[in-house]
Amino acid sequence: MTRTFIYSFTPPSLDPSPGTTIALDVSDIEDAGIREVLQTPGAAYGAWSILDALLAPTGAGTSFLFRQPLGQAREVKVALSGLFGRFVARAYLERYFGLSIFAHLGNHVIDLDRSKQVRIKRLARGDLPDWIACKSDLTSLTIAEAKGCHDPSGPAKALARAWTQAGRIDVTVKGRRVTVKRIAVATRWGIANSNPADAYLSVRDPVDEGDPIDPQDKDVPFIGLLRLHVANMIEPLRAHNVRNFGTVLAKSLLKGF
Repeated sequence: MTRTFIYSFTPPSLDPSPGTTIALDVSDIEDAGIREVLQTPGAAYGAWSILDALLAPTGAGTSFLFRQPLGQAREVKVALSGLFGRFVARAYLERYFGLSIFAHLGNHVIDLDRSKQVRIKRLARGDLPDWIACKSDLTSLTIAEAKGCHDPSGPAKALARAWTQAGRIDVTVKGRRVTVKRIAVATRWGIANSNPADAYLSVRDPVDEGDPIDPQDKDVPFIGLLRLHVANMIEPLRAHNVRNFGTVLAKSLLKGF
Protein backbone atom coordinates (compact mmCIF):
# COMPACT_ATOMS: atom_id res chain seq x y z
CA MET A 1 0.00 0.00 0.00
CA THR A 2 1.43 3.36 -1.02
CA ARG A 3 1.78 6.13 1.57
CA THR A 4 3.07 9.69 1.15
CA PHE A 5 5.37 12.14 2.91
CA ILE A 6 5.62 15.92 2.61
CA TYR A 7 8.79 16.18 0.56
CA SER A 8 11.72 18.55 0.10
CA PHE A 9 14.94 18.05 -1.86
CA THR A 10 18.13 20.11 -2.09
CA PRO A 11 19.21 21.06 -4.73
CA PRO A 12 15.90 20.97 -6.67
CA SER A 13 17.70 20.53 -10.02
CA LEU A 14 18.84 17.03 -8.97
CA ASP A 15 15.52 15.89 -7.52
CA PRO A 16 14.66 12.41 -8.91
CA SER A 17 10.95 12.95 -8.20
CA PRO A 18 10.00 16.66 -8.23
CA GLY A 19 6.94 17.59 -6.24
CA THR A 20 5.71 18.53 -2.79
CA THR A 21 4.98 14.94 -1.77
CA ILE A 22 6.84 11.64 -2.24
CA ALA A 23 5.28 8.17 -2.32
CA LEU A 24 6.71 4.94 -0.95
CA ASP A 25 5.06 1.55 -0.77
CA VAL A 26 4.81 0.20 2.78
CA SER A 27 5.86 -3.26 1.61
CA ASP A 28 8.96 -1.75 -0.03
CA ILE A 29 9.90 -0.13 3.28
CA GLU A 30 9.37 -3.45 5.05
CA ASP A 31 11.51 -5.25 2.46
CA ALA A 32 14.22 -2.61 2.87
CA GLY A 33 13.97 -3.20 6.60
CA ILE A 34 14.58 -6.92 6.10
CA ARG A 35 17.63 -6.20 3.96
CA GLU A 36 18.87 -3.71 6.52
CA VAL A 37 18.40 -6.12 9.43
CA LEU A 38 20.03 -8.93 7.44
CA GLN A 39 23.17 -6.84 7.10
CA THR A 40 23.23 -5.98 10.80
CA PRO A 41 25.03 -8.17 13.34
CA GLY A 42 22.54 -9.97 15.55
CA ALA A 43 19.92 -10.46 12.80
CA ALA A 44 17.27 -12.86 14.06
CA TYR A 45 14.09 -11.91 12.22
CA GLY A 46 12.16 -13.83 9.59
CA ALA A 47 9.97 -10.91 8.52
CA TRP A 48 9.41 -7.24 9.19
CA SER A 49 5.79 -6.99 8.07
CA ILE A 50 4.66 -4.78 10.92
CA LEU A 51 4.51 -1.27 9.53
CA ASP A 52 1.08 -1.42 7.94
CA ALA A 53 -0.49 -2.43 11.26
CA LEU A 54 1.13 0.57 12.97
CA LEU A 55 -0.15 3.12 10.44
CA ALA A 56 -3.44 4.98 10.63
CA PRO A 57 -5.98 3.04 8.48
CA THR A 58 -6.55 5.89 6.03
CA GLY A 59 -5.92 3.89 2.86
CA ALA A 60 -3.55 3.87 -0.10
CA GLY A 61 -2.02 7.14 -1.24
CA THR A 62 -2.57 8.90 2.08
CA SER A 63 0.02 10.38 4.41
CA PHE A 64 2.43 8.12 6.33
CA LEU A 65 0.91 8.60 9.80
CA PHE A 66 1.32 6.32 12.77
CA ARG A 67 -1.78 5.45 14.81
CA GLN A 68 -0.05 6.43 18.05
CA PRO A 69 3.26 8.01 19.11
CA LEU A 70 6.29 5.73 18.87
CA GLY A 71 6.46 5.11 22.61
CA GLN A 72 6.20 7.54 25.49
CA ALA A 73 9.74 7.74 26.87
CA ARG A 74 12.20 9.90 24.94
CA GLU A 75 14.70 7.02 24.70
CA VAL A 76 12.10 4.79 23.02
CA LYS A 77 11.05 7.52 20.59
CA VAL A 78 14.67 8.19 19.62
CA ALA A 79 15.44 4.50 19.13
CA LEU A 80 12.35 3.72 17.05
CA SER A 81 12.64 6.93 15.03
CA GLY A 82 16.22 6.03 14.14
CA LEU A 83 15.32 2.46 13.20
CA PHE A 84 12.32 3.31 11.03
CA GLY A 85 14.22 6.27 9.57
CA ARG A 86 16.85 3.86 8.22
CA PHE A 87 14.18 1.66 6.65
CA VAL A 88 12.38 4.56 4.96
CA ALA A 89 15.65 6.09 3.73
CA ARG A 90 16.84 2.79 2.26
CA ALA A 91 13.53 2.22 0.50
CA TYR A 92 13.68 5.78 -0.87
CA LEU A 93 17.25 5.36 -2.12
CA GLU A 94 16.40 2.03 -3.73
CA ARG A 95 13.29 3.28 -5.50
CA TYR A 96 14.25 6.80 -6.56
CA PHE A 97 18.03 6.48 -7.00
CA GLY A 98 18.20 2.86 -8.15
CA LEU A 99 20.73 1.90 -5.45
CA SER A 100 20.84 -1.81 -4.65
CA ILE A 101 24.28 -2.47 -3.15
CA PHE A 102 24.63 -1.19 0.42
CA ALA A 103 27.59 -1.65 2.74
CA HIS A 104 27.47 -0.68 6.41
CA LEU A 105 30.32 1.26 7.93
CA GLY A 106 29.43 1.39 11.60
CA ASN A 107 32.29 3.27 13.27
CA HIS A 108 35.08 1.39 11.53
CA VAL A 109 37.13 2.80 8.67
CA ILE A 110 37.63 0.02 6.12
CA ASP A 111 39.90 -0.63 3.18
CA LEU A 112 37.75 -1.60 0.21
CA ASP A 113 40.78 -3.07 -1.57
CA ARG A 114 44.18 -2.98 0.11
CA SER A 115 46.12 -4.20 -2.92
CA LYS A 116 44.61 -1.42 -5.07
CA GLN A 117 44.84 1.14 -2.24
CA VAL A 118 41.09 1.83 -2.18
CA ARG A 119 40.27 3.28 1.21
CA ILE A 120 37.58 4.92 3.25
CA LYS A 121 39.30 7.99 4.65
CA ARG A 122 37.95 9.53 7.84
CA LEU A 123 37.83 13.34 7.65
CA ALA A 124 36.46 14.21 11.08
CA ARG A 125 35.71 12.70 14.45
CA GLY A 126 32.25 11.34 15.22
CA ASP A 127 29.92 8.67 13.90
CA LEU A 128 30.46 7.63 10.29
CA PRO A 129 27.68 7.64 7.67
CA ASP A 130 25.29 4.70 7.58
CA TRP A 131 26.16 3.40 4.12
CA ILE A 132 28.34 3.42 1.09
CA ALA A 133 26.10 2.36 -1.78
CA CYS A 134 25.91 2.07 -5.56
CA LYS A 135 23.74 0.77 -8.37
CA SER A 136 23.86 -2.83 -9.56
CA ASP A 137 25.70 -1.75 -12.72
CA LEU A 138 28.53 -0.47 -10.48
CA THR A 139 27.85 3.24 -10.97
CA SER A 140 26.72 6.12 -8.73
CA LEU A 141 29.06 5.68 -5.79
CA THR A 142 27.07 7.14 -2.90
CA ILE A 143 27.72 8.03 0.73
CA ALA A 144 24.40 8.11 2.57
CA GLU A 145 23.18 8.90 6.06
CA ALA A 146 19.64 8.42 7.38
CA LYS A 147 18.00 10.12 10.34
CA GLY A 148 14.55 9.70 11.81
CA CYS A 149 13.05 12.19 14.24
CA HIS A 150 9.88 13.14 16.08
CA ASP A 151 10.77 16.85 16.38
CA PRO A 152 7.53 18.92 16.30
CA SER A 153 9.35 21.68 14.39
CA GLY A 154 10.15 19.38 11.47
CA PRO A 155 13.12 17.47 10.02
CA ALA A 156 15.51 20.40 9.42
CA LYS A 157 17.73 19.77 12.46
CA ALA A 158 17.90 16.03 11.77
CA LEU A 159 18.77 16.72 8.13
CA ALA A 160 21.59 19.05 9.19
CA ARG A 161 23.01 16.35 11.50
CA ALA A 162 22.73 13.77 8.74
CA TRP A 163 24.52 16.04 6.28
CA THR A 164 27.38 16.62 8.72
CA GLN A 165 27.72 12.87 9.19
CA ALA A 166 27.67 12.22 5.42
CA GLY A 167 30.67 14.53 5.08
CA ARG A 168 32.93 12.69 7.51
CA ILE A 169 34.52 10.35 4.96
CA ASP A 170 36.01 10.30 1.48
CA VAL A 171 36.64 7.34 -0.79
CA THR A 172 40.19 7.39 -2.15
CA VAL A 173 42.07 5.38 -4.77
CA LYS A 174 45.86 5.56 -4.46
CA GLY A 175 45.45 8.69 -2.37
CA ARG A 176 43.07 10.47 -4.78
CA ARG A 177 39.48 11.33 -3.88
CA VAL A 178 36.90 9.75 -6.14
CA THR A 179 33.64 11.41 -7.15
CA VAL A 180 30.75 10.50 -4.88
CA LYS A 181 27.17 11.52 -4.25
CA ARG A 182 26.57 12.52 -0.65
CA ILE A 183 22.97 12.04 0.38
CA ALA A 184 21.37 12.93 3.70
CA VAL A 185 17.80 11.70 4.30
CA ALA A 186 15.71 12.80 7.28
CA THR A 187 12.24 11.48 8.11
CA ARG A 188 9.92 13.20 10.60
CA TRP A 189 7.00 11.05 11.71
CA GLY A 190 3.39 12.15 11.79
CA ILE A 191 0.83 10.90 14.30
CA ALA A 192 -2.89 10.55 13.58
CA ASN A 193 -5.12 12.72 15.79
CA SER A 194 -2.10 14.16 17.59
CA ASN A 195 1.04 16.24 17.12
CA PRO A 196 3.13 16.32 15.04
CA ALA A 197 0.39 15.90 12.45
CA ASP A 198 2.43 15.63 9.23
CA ALA A 199 5.04 13.16 7.98
CA TYR A 200 8.08 14.70 6.26
CA LEU A 201 10.88 13.28 4.17
CA SER A 202 13.70 15.75 3.47
CA VAL A 203 16.78 15.10 1.34
CA ARG A 204 20.05 16.86 0.59
CA ASP A 205 22.06 15.58 -2.36
CA PRO A 206 24.82 17.47 -4.18
CA VAL A 207 27.52 15.61 -6.11
CA ASP A 208 31.02 15.92 -4.65
CA GLU A 209 33.43 15.95 -7.58
CA GLY A 210 36.68 14.12 -6.93
CA ASP A 211 40.08 13.90 -8.58
CA PRO A 212 40.69 12.16 -11.92
CA ILE A 213 41.76 8.55 -11.42
CA ASP A 214 43.33 6.02 -13.74
CA PRO A 215 40.65 4.47 -16.00
CA GLN A 216 41.87 0.99 -15.09
CA ASP A 217 40.98 1.73 -11.46
CA LYS A 218 37.50 3.18 -12.05
CA ASP A 219 35.63 -0.04 -11.15
CA VAL A 220 37.79 -1.01 -8.18
CA PRO A 221 35.84 0.96 -5.51
CA PHE A 222 32.57 -0.58 -6.71
CA ILE A 223 33.94 -4.13 -6.64
CA GLY A 224 35.24 -3.57 -3.11
CA LEU A 225 31.84 -2.18 -2.14
CA LEU A 226 30.07 -5.23 -3.59
CA ARG A 227 32.33 -7.53 -1.58
CA LEU A 228 31.53 -5.60 1.58
CA HIS A 229 27.80 -5.76 0.81
CA VAL A 230 27.97 -9.56 0.50
CA ALA A 231 30.12 -9.84 3.64
CA ASN A 232 27.57 -7.78 5.59
CA MET A 233 24.88 -10.19 4.42
CA ILE A 234 26.71 -13.42 5.15
CA GLU A 235 28.31 -12.67 8.53
CA PRO A 236 25.10 -12.35 10.60
CA LEU A 237 23.65 -15.46 8.99
CA ARG A 238 26.80 -17.49 9.64
CA ALA A 239 27.31 -16.24 13.17
CA HIS A 240 23.75 -16.78 14.32
CA ASN A 241 22.70 -19.73 12.16
CA VAL A 242 19.64 -17.85 10.96
CA ARG A 243 17.47 -20.00 8.69
CA ASN A 244 14.90 -19.37 5.98
CA PHE A 245 16.69 -16.28 4.62
CA GLY A 246 18.05 -17.94 1.48
CA THR A 247 15.38 -16.51 -0.79
CA VAL A 248 15.60 -13.02 0.69
CA LEU A 249 19.39 -13.06 0.47
CA ALA A 250 19.35 -14.19 -3.14
CA LYS A 251 16.76 -11.56 -4.08
CA SER A 252 18.83 -8.85 -2.42
CA LEU A 253 22.05 -9.86 -4.15
CA LEU A 254 20.40 -10.28 -7.53
CA LYS A 255 18.14 -7.23 -7.35
CA GLY A 256 18.70 -5.06 -10.37
CA PHE A 257 21.16 -7.39 -12.12
